[in-house]
Amino acid sequence: MNFSDVINAVTADISGYKASKILGISSQTFYRYANGQKLPSDEVLDKMVEMTPFTAQQVYLAAYAEKLHNPEVAAAFRHLAA
Repeated sequence: MNFSDVINAVTADISGYKASKILGISSQTFYRYANGQKLPSDEVLDKMVEMTPFTAQQVYLAAYAEKLHNPEVAAAFRHLAA
């Protein structure tokens, strides 16, 4: 699972603008998350867990996999998040 799967789940039934308001962030920040330009804080990740069918472990592992610069470790994180 990739972090884009989390973003897609967050916006499955609502717009990115509405999601940003629920998450307590600007719409510009949300779109940076969606475009892979920025990753959310743990506080925002916790809110995303509440908005998706994913577990906290899945959301965090998907997000942290994006932060890693080691492709093998990132792949292992994504595998664990699946």
